[in-house]
Amino acid sequence: MTLRPTSRLDGASPQDRAASVFLPCLSPFPAKLWPLVAHLPVLDVNGTLAAALAGCPALRASPPVAGIFACDPFLRVPDLAEILGRAGFAEVVNHPSVQAHEGEAAAALSAVGYRAEAEFRVLLRFREQGMRPIARAATRQAVEVALALGLRRILLHPPGPGPAPPGWWDSMAAHVVIEGGEALAWSDAPPQTLRPRRRMRL
Repeated sequence: MTLRPTSRLDGASPQDRAASVFLPCLSPFPAKLWPLVAHLPVLDVNGTLAAALAGCPALRASPPVAGIFACDPFLRVPDLAEILGRAGFAEVVNHPSVQAHEGEAAAALSAVGYRAEAEFRVLLRFREQGMRPIARAATRQAVEVALALGLRRILLHPPGPGPAPPGWWDSMAAHVVIEGGEALAWSDAPPQTLRPRRRMRL
């Protein structure tokens, strides 16, 4: 299965919507900038998600996955889980993720507790609220931590924007499967929007 980002709930087929990660915070930006913008500290990922779903009628079929920023210090898991449940959502994934950062930036974030394990523990709290978690992991070490915590569905996403090195996904996916997990892929391309069919004039 391959997950893709989307900033809207309408305009896609049920099949494409079910394989989407809903990120309404990206709606002001063109899709070509999403891989970069999603990981900049300029978006209120969780607040925008809650606002977009406030008063939204529940999706009866094929809801997307909710993308959350799990290291948000202001995140109130029970409140957001309640909003998601009322809107018909059943799954959450830690995307965007602090794992997108590398080098000194990653070390600085880790020093204050913003690391993959912290994100995964937030996902466990969502599971306690009845949501099904998907753990985004960027390294084999992160995969090991997720599996050790009992998270079995792993979204494999390389660190930073851009394509993964050749063979990266196959190697990581094989490791996930061997350890009894399910490996999910990622594509930066949003799902194709359905266009209304034109009626033929007779």
